[in-house]
Amino acid sequence: MGKNVKRLFEEIRPSHYDLRFELNIDKLAFSGTVKIKFNKTGRPSKRVTFHQKDLNIKTAKLTNLSKNQEVKLARINSQKSLDELRLHSDEMIYPGEYEAEISFNAKITKPMHGLYPCYFKVPVTAQLTHSDGVQGDGEQRSESYQAYDERVAEPSTQQSAESSDGVSGSAGKQDVAMRDAVMLATQFESHYAREVFPCVDEPEAKATFKLELDTPSGLTVLSNTPSEKQEKTGNRLVTSFEETPIMSTYLLSFVAGELHNISAKTKDGTVINTWATVAQPKKFMEYANAEAVKTLEFFTEYFQTPYPLSKCDQVALPDFEVGAMENWGLITYREVALLTDPDNRSLSSEQYISMIIAHELSHQWFGNLVTMKWWDDLWLNESFASFVEHIALNALHPDWHWWEHYVISDVLACANRDIYKDVQPVGTGVRHPDEIITLFDPAIVYAKGGRLLKMMREFIGEEAFRSGVKEYFAKNAYKNAERGDLWEALSASSKSDVSSLMTPWIERAGMPVLSVAKEGGKIKLSQERFLLDGEDEEPIWPIALLADKKLPVKLFDKKSVEIESKEPVLFNTHGSGHYLVDYNDKATREKLAKAIAQQSIPTEGRIIRLNDIILLAKADRSSLSEALDIVKKCQAEPREAVWSMMSRVIGLAKMLVEGDKQAEENIRKFQRGLAKPTLARLGWEKKPDEDPNDTLLRQTIISVSLAGEDKETIDKLLELYKSVKDLADLPAELRTTILAAVVRFGDVKEVDKLLNIYEKTNNADLKSSICGGVTEVRDEAVGKKIIKSSIGDGGFVRPQDIFRWFAYLMRNQYTRHLAWSWLTADWDRISEVFGGSKTLDYMPVYSAAPLSTAAWEKKYKEFFTPMLSNLALERNIKIGFSEIGARIEWRKREEPKLKKYFLD
Repeated sequence: MGKNVKRLFEEIRPSHYDLRFELNIDKLAFSGTVKIKFNKTGRPSKRVTFHQKDLNIKTAKLTNLSKNQEVKLARINSQKSLDELRLHSDEMIYPGEYEAEISFNAKITKPMHGLYPCYFKVPVTAQLTHSDGVQGDGEQRSESYQAYDERVAEPSTQQSAESSDGVSGSAGKQDVAMRDAVMLATQFESHYAREVFPCVDEPEAKATFKLELDTPSGLTVLSNTPSEKQEKTGNRLVTSFEETPIMSTYLLSFVAGELHNISAKTKDGTVINTWATVAQPKKFMEYANAEAVKTLEFFTEYFQTPYPLSKCDQVALPDFEVGAMENWGLITYREVALLTDPDNRSLSSEQYISMIIAHELSHQWFGNLVTMKWWDDLWLNESFASFVEHIALNALHPDWHWWEHYVISDVLACANRDIYKDVQPVGTGVRHPDEIITLFDPAIVYAKGGRLLKMMREFIGEEAFRSGVKEYFAKNAYKNAERGDLWEALSASSKSDVSSLMTPWIERAGMPVLSVAKEGGKIKLSQERFLLDGEDEEPIWPIALLADKKLPVKLFDKKSVEIESKEPVLFNTHGSGHYLVDYNDKATREKLAKAIAQQSIPTEGRIIRLNDIILLAKADRSSLSEALDIVKKCQAEPREAVWSMMSRVIGLAKMLVEGDKQAEENIRKFQRGLAKPTLARLGWEKKPDEDPNDTLLRQTIISVSLAGEDKETIDKLLELYKSVKDLADLPAELRTTILAAVVRFGDVKEVDKLLNIYEKTNNADLKSSICGGVTEVRDEAVGKKIIKSSIGDGGFVRPQDIFRWFAYLMRNQYTRHLAWSWLTADWDRISEVFGGSKTLDYMPVYSAAPLSTAAWEKKYKEFFTPMLSNLALERNIKIGFSEIGARIEWRKREEPKLKKYFLD
C-alpha cells in the first residue's frame, strides 16, 4: 500500500530553527527565511535533504559549524513527489554539526492546512486605530475595540429581513454595515509544516524554534510562546517570540488577525487566554476560559507533572477543518467548539466545548511533552487524550455522570465500526506521507484506543495507572516514545505484564464476541472475531471479563473455558471491555431484559446490552425485535443516555422499513406512546436548579415525540418559533428541534429566511441549529434550492461545514437522492477543495451510512470503485461496500418481522 519513504531523521537531526516570515494578507502570499542547525549522521554524502512542498526556494547556504566553513552548493533541487528539498554539493559532506540558511516564498492557499486564510465580517465602524498586539504575558491591549464589544460585535448584529411571523432574519440588531476581514492561521498536523518552511517534518525530529513575524499593523499576533519584543515600522509590526521548548514541527503554530480575548490564571500562575475574532462578543469566550483553567489545574494534579509552559492560548478560528488542534501553548479550535452564549445556555454545547478543551489540554502532555516517534503510534497521542478527557470531565462535572455519555458516544462509535474486515488496527503502519491522513479514524484510533486504555486501567487499577503515567512523562519528557515505553512504565507500576495484555488489542483489527452458555452449574465461555463481512482466522484476545461476580478467571485468553457458577453471570457491565456478549440461554437474556427495564444494572450496562443486541441482530444471531421489546418496557427510564440508545434502536427499525408508509406510521405511533409519559413528567420549561440529565432528556424526548409526529408537540414547537423576534432567543437546547418542526410542518417559505440568517450570522451555535433544521426538509424543490445555495459551487457554507450538511441531507430519505446527485456531479470540485485533507475521507463514510437497498448499493459501487486506488479513500470505500452489503442482508431478514411487530 503505497511507496516506502526513507525518514530524513535518519540522516538529518535538527536541533534549532530560526524562522522569520513576512505575511502579505492582501496578496495572500508570504516570504521567509529559516536557519536550521542540525547534526548530519550516517554515511558521508554529497547532499543534504529537507522537506518542503510548493515553496519557491530563492537561496540556500550551507555552513559546516565545526569548521566554521561554508559548504559550496552546486545546485538546489526540489523533488516534488517526495516533498523534498535537496542541497547538492560537489564535495563530500561528512557527519557533524551544520547550519542551513534558506530563503523562500509561496502563496497562501485556501485548503485548511499549512498557512491559510480565515474569513469573517466585522462592522465597518470597527476600524483599527492602532496596534499594540499581544504582550509578553499574553494580555492584549485592544482599547480600539472596547466600545464595540457588546454593541456591534454580537453575532446578532447582522442585517435582516423581518419575517411574517415576527421572527427576525438575523440574530438581533438591524442594518449594521459590514466589511470583510481576514486572519491567517496555521495547521501543521500531520505533515503540513513543510508547506510553510523547509524542515525535517517528522515527529521524531524535535527541535527548538525561534520565530519572528512581520505582519500588517493593527493585528494581534500569537504563537506557541509569549512575545518578547514588538517593533512597529510604518504600517508593519514585527513580533519576536520566546524560544519554544523542544518539540515536533507539527506543533508549531501562529495566527495573525483582528482578535480580542479574556484572560485568567491557574493557581500555579499559568496565563489562560481565550481569543476570538472581534466579530464575536467577549462574553462568548467566558465559558471556555473558565473550563480551561479548571481543566489545566486538574491535569497538572492528576498527571503529577507540571504544565511546561507559562501560558496557554485558545483561539477560535472561523475556518478550521478539524474540531481543534493541540499546538503547544496555542490551541486552535472551530468557533463552535469554543464559543457559547452565556445568556441562552445550551448544556449540550457547553458539554461539547468542555470535552474538546479537555482533549486538547491533555495533549499538552500526551503528544506535546512526550511525542510518538512515528505515525504508526499516533494512538499514543489520540487514544490517551480520548480517554483521559473523560476522566477530567467526570471529576470536574460529577452531576453530568460523564461515563454514561462516554458509552453512548465513544463506545458505540468503535463497537459499530470495528466489525468489518478492512478496518484498521489502533496501531497501524505508515510507509508514505499520503497514508498518514488515513490514520485519523475517530472510531478506531480515538474511540477504540481510548476504550482499550480504560479496560487496561480497570484491570491494573487507578493507582498503578497514574503512577505509571507519571513515570512515563518523567522518563520521556521532551523526547519521543514508542508503545513499549508506555507498557514498561505501566508494567513496573502495576507489577503486571501490561504488554501481553495490550499488544494484541493494539496490533490486531476487529473485536471478539464472547459467547456465554449456561449449563447447570457451569458457564462455558468461548470467543471468536465478530465480523459482518466474511470470515477471519481465529485469533485469541486476552479478554478482561469485568464480570459482576468474582470468578476464578479474570483474563480469558483461550478459545474456550468452563467456569463453575450456579447463578448467571453478567459480563462487561460498564462497557469498558472491547467486546460484545452473546448470552446463549434464554433465561439469562430475559433476566437482563428485566434488569434493564427496572434499572437494576448500571446505566452503562443498559446501553451496552441494547447495542450488543443490535450487533448480534446484524449478524443474524438475534433480532431487532428483542431490543424493541426492551425499549417498550422502558417508558420510565430516567437516564438521557439510555433514551438516546432507545432512539437509536427505533431509528434502525425505521431505516429497515424505509419506504413502507404504513410501517413508518406504525413506528411513529410507537414513538408517540413511548415519549408521552416522560414529556408529561418533565414539562416544556426548564426548572430552577434542574438536574443536567433532565435538561438533556427533555430535548431527547421532544425529539422522539416530534419524530412520532405528535400533534401537540408540533403545535408547541411552532408556537415557540413564532414567540420570538430573534432566532438567537429560542431556547438553545431546543433550537434545532424547533427549526426542524418549522421546516417539516410549518410554512416552507421560512427556509429562505433561515438560510439568509445562516449566511449572515457569526453565531456558530445558531448556524449549527439552522443546519440541523433545514436539512429536515421534505419538499424536493426546496431541497434542491437548499443544496444549490448552501453547498453547491459558490454556496455560502464554509468548506469546514460541508461534510455536516451532506451527512444530514443523506440521512434524510426525502433529500438523499439530491445529496447524492450533488456529490457525484461536484466530485472534482470537492476533491480540489479537500484534497490532502481528512474531510474527503469522510465522504464515503457518510454516503454509506443510510443506504440499505440493492439499488443504492449499485450506485455506491459504480461511483466509488474507480477511486480505490486513492490511498486516502481506499479503506473507507471498502468498509462502505461491506457496511451496505451487510445492511441489505439484515433488511431482508428483519423487514417482514418489523412490519408485523409494529402492526401488532
